[in-house]
Amino acid sequence: MEENMKFSIEREKLISILSEYNNILRDNPIKPVIAGLKIVAKDNLVTFIGTNLEVELIKKIEAVVDVPGEIVIKHALLLEYIKLLDEQTIQFTLDKGFINVHQAEFSILDNESYPSINELEIQPLLKIEGSPFVQLLDKTKFAASQSTDNIQINCVRVVFKMDELNLVSTDSYRLLFLKEAIPCLENREISVPMETVNILCKLLKDYPNEITVGYQNDTLIITWNDSYFSSKTIALQYPDFKTILRISSFEKSMEFNVTELKSALKKVMTVAKTSLDAKFGAKFTFSGKTLVINAFSGKAKINQKVNMIKNGEDFKASLNCKFLAEYIDNLSKNVIISGTNSSSMFEVKEINNDNYIYILMPLAFRE
Repeated sequence: MEENMKFSIEREKLISILSEYNNILRDNPIKPVIAGLKIVAKDNLVTFIGTNLEVELIKKIEAVVDVPGEIVIKHALLLEYIKLLDEQTIQFTLDKGFINVHQAEFSILDNESYPSINELEIQPLLKIEGSPFVQLLDKTKFAASQSTDNIQINCVRVVFKMDELNLVSTDSYRLLFLKEAIPCLENREISVPMETVNILCKLLKDYPNEITVGYQNDTLIITWNDSYFSSKTIALQYPDFKTILRISSFEKSMEFNVTELKSALKKVMTVAKTSLDAKFGAKFTFSGKTLVINAFSGKAKINQKVNMIKNGEDFKASLNCKFLAEYIDNLSKNVIISGTNSSSMFEVKEINNDNYIYILMPLAFRE
């Protein structure tokens, strides 16, 4: 470590970069230095390195480096302070174990015990703009298991094909399949952990330019601008969703106005969230030209009617109305719900759209 490290950097760019590490860095009581942000100044370039041992983010920015060096620092307090400054250029100077920033001093962490993090060479799979990529993840991730108890499904399965991109998620009670006509550079399937998916959605939500999605061995790598992001992937075998999609067939189908159905489900959920049968459980009665949704919590009950066009006989089933609403919130056209009876799976999709399919298992039906 150089005792007189010194560099200057633009304030707005620095705030933007430090803010991105809010999504990754977290306290690590076993090895506190992991919670730090490594800053390397060399050759008029400042490199920021952060990790939580599952994901890594490296950002590079041009700066005026008077004396090269490297430090590890807790970034949150630094960010809070820099936001309060008016100066357009912020100068960092290392002196006697402290980093001086404007008129404040910040203690530094032990640089020697910080893990060695290197950029791996990326094997490209897909080139896509950042914001649309996040939109695809957002339309998929809600159906994944949110618990790390079963890491096999605590992820989004990304299937890269030469002529299309598929995204899949499941929590074993539902299955979501999304197909997008985006050509990929190689055939490959990767299970991306939910934590990684959520971080990427924050990092790239408003990024309008091209990113490169790729891999090296069992590591997911995404690069954009002067940024390098990597994450561990899940090696466990993913459930056989292809067979489920292939063998699904239904005797009855019901068509609904998407706005009407959304409105009815939101009202039912106010009671169904404390349903006596199952959390968010409601009874769906498909009869004639009307769907009746009932929920009962012990303290309240609700009935909602929705117009429908039905093909097939009348029937009843119990469904998780929150699960149904989460999918329908992504639709803008009429909804088609297909089923056979109260104990077999349902298929939900937008009319004339086979590229975004939702399979939903019913709850135990009680009269």
